[in-house]
Amino acid sequence: MVELVSGIVQGSVLEPMMFLVYINELAAILRKHGISVQLFADDVKLYLKILNVINIAQLQGELNDLVQWADRWQLSLSVDKCCVLNIYIKV
Repeated sequence: MVELVSGIVQGSVLEPMMFLVYINELAAILRKHGISVQLFADDVKLYLKILNVINIAQLQGELNDLVQWADRWQLSLSVDKCCVLNIYIKV
């Protein structure tokens, strides 16, 4: 018998339900900043139109909350897979 310090035993009946509990909490935390969030499996996409310094601070607050959430649940973020897409539309 092995003691489980975090997470759920892989392949258990509770695994899908617990994943939804984890991920729904993350979605609620991220949306409180007014940023669009999309979740798919273990991917999270954040969308925000940056028009001023306030929006930049808003996005940074969102990223800080994401890191705190991951630390609390002992989940690692794959920084190598993170990216930023800038779209500039000249008016």
